[in-house]
Amino acid sequence: MAIIHFYKYVLKGNTEWVYRYTVPNLESMNIQYNTPISPMPLPEENAKENILVKIEGNSASVDIDWTLANYEYTKGNCHFQMWDSNSNSETLGVDNTNVRGKFNPVGLTFRDFEEPTGSYPRKGNSSKQIDLFKEYFESTSLNNDYLITIEDGDADGYGVTGDPMRIYGSPSQMSFSISGMSPVVWKARIQFFEGNVITVYDPDSPESPQDLSMVGHKDYGSGSNNERDVFKVRFKDPTSFGATDTHTVTISYRRSGKLKWYSATYGVETTQGTNGTSTKLTKVDDDGADDGYYVVYLPVAAHETPLSGSTANAFLTSAGLFNTSTSAGGYAHEDIEHSMIGVDSDDVRKSQYYDVKVHFENSAGDGGTAEESAQTVE
Repeated sequence: MAIIHFYKYVLKGNTEWVYRYTVPNLESMNIQYNTPISPMPLPEENAKENILVKIEGNSASVDIDWTLANYEYTKGNCHFQMWDSNSNSETLGVDNTNVRGKFNPVGLTFRDFEEPTGSYPRKGNSSKQIDLFKEYFESTSLNNDYLITIEDGDADGYGVTGDPMRIYGSPSQMSFSISGMSPVVWKARIQFFEGNVITVYDPDSPESPQDLSMVGHKDYGSGSNNERDVFKVRFKDPTSFGATDTHTVTISYRRSGKLKWYSATYGVETTQGTNGTSTKLTKVDDDGADDGYYVVYLPVAAHETPLSGSTANAFLTSAGLFNTSTSAGGYAHEDIEHSMIGVDSDDVRKSQYYDVKVHFENSAGDGGTAEESAQTVE
């Protein structure tokens, strides 16, 4: 029989949390792949000549129906389980088989939800389970990440315990119902869409930056900073800065599959090469390949924290360009490792994917975000 797990991944402060629910008493599960096509039959032609018009992309959805049953809310007999990075020596992995580099909780050691205390009842009655879904599994942020895994129990099948079928996306609805015909049995249902969640930004704020690129390479410095892993990030102005003056640009990066972002925020001069100062990031003004681009290098020293006695724009020259001189600490960077670069079985460093996102900000708020991914250099 199929074993179905429903995961939610969140970041609280610097602690990663993964909540897992194992679906009991399964009634039905429906996986649906949709390919919207509209027929446009031509006059005086037979069915073979019908024109099939496709103007939309494909989609996939998962519907799961099950029955909530009372159970003793005690250790070892709980459908609700959790994992956090502070209580375990384990590290939440990344699903490298997924093109988006999603989180991979398979193989982690989960524990039952904490022993109920205070207002929590000793019994795992249906109403309490519904409350737990609202508290722990409701989608409240764009950074919430969800996963459904399906294990088929066949040692030779695709859905083995160590490599289950994975569907990443977000729940569009969680519903619970009861009827007068059966007043003690609750029916539960999850409607889940495969994909990635985005949102719409304020039209008075800037559009997304253009031509964002991110290239990983090694900075062959000297001493303890030799062979640092850095990314060169460059981008151009958005097509529209919005209704008010743009004053800030934020560049953030993270390991693919993680939720925590490391950010550097700079004042920005939107006129090329005229009013560059040490407090405003300025576009390159030369005849080279970077002409017209804002250029920064990541990671900044100690991530977004400025060096001692400096400001958030500490790594800008008097012309507003990113300072790559030795006096600035050689790109002012440290090794990108910060516990996120991995090694293989022979203790050899592995190339890893990182994501970067950039957005401008004006008084109306954050603008549209441009995103890119790149690998560190082995």
